[in-house]
Amino acid sequence: MTECKTIWRQVLADDWSERRARIDWMGIPQMHDHVNEVMTGGTRAENGDWIDYSLRSHLRRLQEKRDPPGSKAKGLSLVSFGCGPGTIEQEFLRRGWPIDRIVCREYDTDLLSRARDNLDQFAISKDFEQFDFNNPDKNGFEKFDVAFFCHSLHHCTDIERFLAYLNLVVRDDGMILGVDYFGPPRLQIAFESIKIINDIFAALPDRLRANLCSEGVIDETFSVPTIAECRSGDPSEAPRSSDLRALLFATFPVIDVLPMGGTLLRPLLAYRAGNFQTEEDFCILRLTSILERELIRGRLITSDFLYFALGRSNRLPQA
Repeated sequence: MTECKTIWRQVLADDWSERRARIDWMGIPQMHDHVNEVMTGGTRAENGDWIDYSLRSHLRRLQEKRDPPGSKAKGLSLVSFGCGPGTIEQEFLRRGWPIDRIVCREYDTDLLSRARDNLDQFAISKDFEQFDFNNPDKNGFEKFDVAFFCHSLHHCTDIERFLAYLNLVVRDDGMILGVDYFGPPRLQIAFESIKIINDIFAALPDRLRANLCSEGVIDETFSVPTIAECRSGDPSEAPRSSDLRALLFATFPVIDVLPMGGTLLRPLLAYRAGNFQTEEDFCILRLTSILERELIRGRLITSDFLYFALGRSNRLPQA
């Protein structure tokens, strides 16, 4: 997994935010409002983001269920699978998620160490454990009120084994909560989406088609990274993401599933996000965002990224 660690540790670099703004769709601030509009129908200023949505729609209700009015509130226990450097966990603790115990699990020890540093300020029960999605049993079977994922579950290869384990570590009245990629494996692009992407790409001015990982060479046509290229960059990247979509929602009772977009914009902006600089550029980006949102709403394309809240299951996947 040495290659994976090299990719994952990008987030620890001092210039990561700057580099992400050049190469990744979510490095553009406007994309966060787009994701929120796809998910909730409003901007972050209007509806808050998915962290706020989780608190008001699910976590407060779960806490009230656990600690009825008049009882002494104890807070919830949460396990975060694939926590990375702990920045997301840090943010939802800052925003008042009712958590009194958190266990952060991460494969990469450097990322886990940074998570420990980032969460040190919070006076709650905390543990930090090395974790492998494909060998989960070694971490034991402590039960939690909430199992949480943020763009980590799609790295799992042995999905059947992990989902069975997941069901054992969620309390009977607990929930599974997350944000993740459920698009085609190895970041491929669905047939119904590729023609739309090609048409949009052909209409972009030259400056927005510059590949920032190829010294700004203008790409004449849009190309999809091959499965081999994706695998060589990160062997753990989305090996069975389509299976994950099917198995996760067939196994666990669905409380909430909402689209988060990315079907068109993730591949269109990969290695080109930093090209968008002017008011005209952002107008083009806004129009493309509206197109993606309406195509998803009209079910002409599926959303590659999803927000989900699930209950514990009485149906275990068979390995």
